[in-house]
Amino acid sequence: MEQRIIKREAYHIQVYEIVKNQILNRKLPSGEKINENALAQSLGISRSPVREALRMLEQDELVVPSSNGLIVNPLNVENMKDVYECRMVLESYAARLSAATLSEEDLSQLESYVNQAMSFHNMGDSEKVVQINTAFHDSIIEGCHNTYLKTMIERNRSLSVLARTQEFSAYKRDASYLTEHMDIVRALQQRDGDLAEKLMRRHIQGDLAFYLSQVEKKSHS
Repeated sequence: MEQRIIKREAYHIQVYEIVKNQILNRKLPSGEKINENALAQSLGISRSPVREALRMLEQDELVVPSSNGLIVNPLNVENMKDVYECRMVLESYAARLSAATLSEEDLSQLESYVNQAMSFHNMGDSEKVVQINTAFHDSIIEGCHNTYLKTMIERNRSLSVLARTQEFSAYKRDASYLTEHMDIVRALQQRDGDLAEKLMRRHIQGDLAFYLSQVEKKSHS
């Protein structure tokens, strides 16, 4: 493990961030057992802060209990469906609100994200695509200026990123989802909240439909 613990910061928070990033970057893949002792030894700390960090990760549902101890959430089909359905409701409304509040600079940044993601998509770098797409969605959510809505979305954010990572790493997609991103940007630039909400919902529904179709195809192969 490359990361090291810094003495001046709370150990359990640092462990939480290290393990969270490893899960979201798939360095700890779905279903992987979390070895508390090995983690503590690799970081040169006691098991207590590691245990507290794992409790936090369990609250985020990034790790879940199993008969073999804590494992990285494997996100089965039903779990993925639930995550995407929550996103459809919450993120779509955030896009509606953001249409009235995003600055011109924010809108330019969103367009830049789409162009960057397209470049990495063409290079076949799914990890970078996920990072940029996550920044794209996060920026729209941040722009809604509704504290309670952002809090509700934040509760599911880690699972949303994990779902997105699993989808992109497991299945090859064409670039149509990026065209959808650009359509959302155009609606936001036009300050059309109705259209932005509609396009965001359709986009997330499309992501879910793609994932389910690939799972179905895999089950019959």
